[in-house]
Amino acid sequence: MKNKTANFVTAFQAEHIKKRGTGFYWTSAIIGMLSPFLFGMIAIIQDSDEIKKGIPINYFLSFIQNSMLPFANFFFPLLIIITVSRITQLDHRNGGWQLMETQPSEKFSIYFSKFSTVLVANGIAIVSFFIVSLLTALITSYFVTVPKNAEMTVTFGEIAWLASRVFVASLFVTAFQFVLCVLIPSFIWTIIIGFFGLLLTAFLTPFQLVPAWYPFEILGRVANSKDGSDLGNWFTFTEYASILISVILLYIGFQWYKDKQFKTAFLSKSSKIAALLAVLVVFGGLLYWTLQPNQMRLHNRTVITGKIASDEKFKKAYLVDFIIQDTIAIIPIKDNAFSFDFKNVVVNDYYRVLFDGKYIKDIYFGSKDSLYIDAKIYERTDSYKITGTRLAENQINPQSVMEWSSVEYYLRENIDLDKPEKIAKAIYEEWSDAMAEQSKFRTIDNYIAKKDFTERSKKLITVKHLNLWNMLLKKRAALFPNEKTVATENIIEIKRSLSESDESLLSAPEYFSYVSSQLIANDKSEIDDNNKTLMAIKKLKNGSFKDKMLFYQLKKSIEEASNTEERTLLLAENNSNFDNANYSKRIVAINKMVESLGKGKEAPAFTANSIDGKPTQLADLKGKFVLIDVWATWCGPCKEQSPYFEKFAIKYKKENIQFVALSTDQNISEWFVEAKSKSKNVLQLHANDLTGFGDAYNVESIPRFILIAPDGKFVNARLPFPTDAAFEILLRKELGLAEEN
Repeated sequence: MKNKTANFVTAFQAEHIKKRGTGFYWTSAIIGMLSPFLFGMIAIIQDSDEIKKGIPINYFLSFIQNSMLPFANFFFPLLIIITVSRITQLDHRNGGWQLMETQPSEKFSIYFSKFSTVLVANGIAIVSFFIVSLLTALITSYFVTVPKNAEMTVTFGEIAWLASRVFVASLFVTAFQFVLCVLIPSFIWTIIIGFFGLLLTAFLTPFQLVPAWYPFEILGRVANSKDGSDLGNWFTFTEYASILISVILLYIGFQWYKDKQFKTAFLSKSSKIAALLAVLVVFGGLLYWTLQPNQMRLHNRTVITGKIASDEKFKKAYLVDFIIQDTIAIIPIKDNAFSFDFKNVVVNDYYRVLFDGKYIKDIYFGSKDSLYIDAKIYERTDSYKITGTRLAENQINPQSVMEWSSVEYYLRENIDLDKPEKIAKAIYEEWSDAMAEQSKFRTIDNYIAKKDFTERSKKLITVKHLNLWNMLLKKRAALFPNEKTVATENIIEIKRSLSESDESLLSAPEYFSYVSSQLIANDKSEIDDNNKTLMAIKKLKNGSFKDKMLFYQLKKSIEEASNTEERTLLLAENNSNFDNANYSKRIVAINKMVESLGKGKEAPAFTANSIDGKPTQLADLKGKFVLIDVWATWCGPCKEQSPYFEKFAIKYKKENIQFVALSTDQNISEWFVEAKSKSKNVLQLHANDLTGFGDAYNVESIPRFILIAPDGKFVNARLPFPTDAAFEILLRKELGLAEEN
């Protein structure tokens, strides 16, 4: 063993002698410096004034994490490709491999001394990156406005943790490229293969086709998941996979290099076959086990616990049901920590948590689930990390099933409506692809959603595509009244996969829309769809499903009713049909709310802040018409309507009206940046009490457009969207302007 070690040290020293004058390690150090240096330059150029105090961050760690994105995704893997090619091809070109094998050094020492030299170069690049990041961050802090929420301390423990993750994640890329370069004598081809593998990541990532074990993906994940393991593990599962795959590759590469041919290296003797199988079984088995997705186990009770890091003291958290917005639990908070055991059965679904009625987080859980909510709330800026038995479920975007659809685009633009079979085929293909995608999500610790959640997601995907089919039916009925549109076998297959009485889906409005459309599909009576749906729902079997359907529809009908008499009639005819009295009480409360928003009613007071931080009240705007656009930066439809709203603000700037864009963003900094780019003819405000404003104005969805008269009373609490021709017609009427030709 001592001789082998000495032999390896000799070979390692020889490698360094050969590297003298080549700038081998200096190249690594310089590449490590590039990313933080460039990021620092950009930070100085794009510096803007500090906006607010928010969630505390570590200035140095934040700088490193941001600099790491280009380093781990491009500069570092490119360095590895070039470094490995240089160190191996030098000897390929000069016959160095054969010469070394005639020397006392063993092939093992030759092979692994070269690989160790590459690892040293990797280490130098990593150390260079972190040192220069710290120095650049320090220098940059003198030229940029450092946020008030930034802590100016160097956290060496977290930096060491990040550095070790980067090094381990790089092993797979390094081992793969090393084995490739040892076996292939061509310098150009090894560079091309490595660079192609790097580029392939960029091309496949937008399509979510990069496997978790892909070498460049493993390295990139360190930067893209800067917080690391959700469970507190030092390494993530892909980083462990990097170690295991590296061992397998290095073994195969060494044996192949030692015996020159694959057959001689692995198949010439039974002992070689047994050794290969042993490596594959042991390390391959560990790799298979590491890559197998996990699921959280159920808890022995239903519980929600958590803590809130904040500069505020919180008293209560309210758990609210999505369907009737009813509070199902009030959770006391002491010293910004809380724990609550549920005694009753909790249906698996999404629920809304409101901390003191101000800060909102939607969560998914049910009976026998244990959730831990780690919240950070500072100056109306909040972030949440949810772990526990629903770890994966609460990381999946619930809106992901509603992603962009080419079929939806065709239908909205009235393309190919004369070809129903073509549309039906496209619906089926999109549905099939979306169903397959639902099983792909994994957390950073390789956990996947439980079957109940996955099945629910698949049902909502089915709902979406059946609603597209119904949209086609409606459009064709209007455009081709004499042509019958028959469901194809594919559409029938989709329909068969979905129940029309699944209570667990009723918190999703799109499911209610689908069931409603099926209930009135054959009703040809000359009354509006709202009344048709109410009549059909009343015929359903009594129970919770009927109650929820009736609640949904009656609420919708009341909100869309044009006057008090119509709303009173709706209540009289339908409110007694609930089995559950809570629904009846809630409908009465909603009717009262809608009445308070009627024309001529006093608009509730609210306070907001302007871009420059100036407090503004609704009362400050009295004497003018006030047209409010309730929006948020994350709202797609809001961004679609905003340019039209601004166009009208410019058009009517000489009239007695103030256009107001009232943001409901949780993250004020995001609002500030976007609001700065908006038209100066629109007063940009951010509501102070988001929950209070939402309750007072019954804001359940945005965008929402509200017109208030100069005397502070409602003209219309639910104006059409600016893209609707009726918007300007109603506006001009209230301003006393003649209709335009």
